[in-house]
Amino acid sequence: MWVILPITAWLLTGSVMDIRKRRVPIWLLLAGGIFSAATVILQCMAGGKEFADVLQGMLPGTGLLIVAFVTKKAGYGDGIALLCLGTVLGGGRSILLFGLSLFLISIFSLTVLVTRKAGRNTGIPYFPFLTGAWLIVAASVSI
Repeated sequence: MWVILPITAWLLTGSVMDIRKRRVPIWLLLAGGIFSAATVILQCMAGGKEFADVLQGMLPGTGLLIVAFVTKKAGYGDGIALLCLGTVLGGGRSILLFGLSLFLISIFSLTVLVTRKAGRNTGIPYFPFLTGAWLIVAASVSI
């Protein structure tokens, strides 16, 4: 429960930077990675989290990083952020987070396409939708 507020602040900061500059600074991703790693270590030491669950939680972020590397259509920062969140959330919740963020961005994309505010090749920052999905997932489960 104590991790929700700092991660939310981290995601909001990253969202603002992603919207304004279409980039998330490395120092911000590094800060999120350090906080996530410390959180997971503390949770594992307290017996509240299994290492296998942490590895399962890393799968969506790893998958997004592979997609970013192969297609150059996704940002590495998005994959790193999803990787950090997945370690904290664990397997099932990280897949829920990823699916929900993709659902939110698809609704937005469909809306801007239908209203002709953007074209098929318009880039859309992913961090704000990841933040929205985080708020929904974090509000529904205790971490």
